[in-house]
Amino acid sequence: MTEAELKRPTGIYLLAVLFMLAPLGNLAISFAGSGVPHWYLPSTLIEFLKAVSILDWSWLGFLFLSGVLLFKAHKTSWTVAILSLVFVLGLNIYRFSTHALEGDGLFVQTQLVLSSFVTVGVLLLAFYFRFPYLDRRAQWLFPTAHRYDFVTPVDVVAQDIFEGVTESISVSGARIRLKRDLEGGSRDLRFVDVIFPAIRNVKVKSKVVEYHENVLRLKFKDLSRRDRGYLHDWFRSQIETNQKSEG
Repeated sequence: MTEAELKRPTGIYLLAVLFMLAPLGNLAISFAGSGVPHWYLPSTLIEFLKAVSILDWSWLGFLFLSGVLLFKAHKTSWTVAILSLVFVLGLNIYRFSTHALEGDGLFVQTQLVLSSFVTVGVLLLAFYFRFPYLDRRAQWLFPTAHRYDFVTPVDVVAQDIFEGVTESISVSGARIRLKRDLEGGSRDLRFVDVIFPAIRNVKVKSKVVEYHENVLRLKFKDLSRRDRGYLHDWFRSQIETNQKSEG
């Protein structure tokens, strides 16, 4: 599945904008709640900014960083964003538990709302952290192998042989629907062998990425140059067959 075929994570982009604006809003509410008149004037505002502690600047910075990272739909950037948000949430919980947050009611209420907002953000990220919103195969330095929705029979060799068909396949891995459930110790295996009878009996050692409801996601580990060539040849033949049938 290519990036163009992924669904746009609109909710995440909206969340990113809110996280980038949240530090400014938090500072503005804190300064406004101080009771100092004309706090927004440059001279007064500068003094307020100087009074912000390094700890506050750090979690506000992490909040802004999370927003920036969320604009890049990539597993690594989203993971770092989640860790940043968990840090912010943990820090606020710690400060509440130690009564470190001292101030008027408006300031405390703002922190509570912000913590709730961060919690919802983490949960929303967890929901979007999956296909079809995020291609977890994507890499930073190398292009993701093109995935084809071609169907071909396969034999998955674990502690037994499990027949199935591919739902999608590329030179880096495949998603396979098995005809029967993985049984016994086969569920716990990290690596299996996959045989493609219709593609010159290519046999590939593969890492089990995920197994759910008879659908097995695999990442090829030991694909030789010869077998890679066989796969490319088969992809081309399938594309040509589809083009002829459509024509």
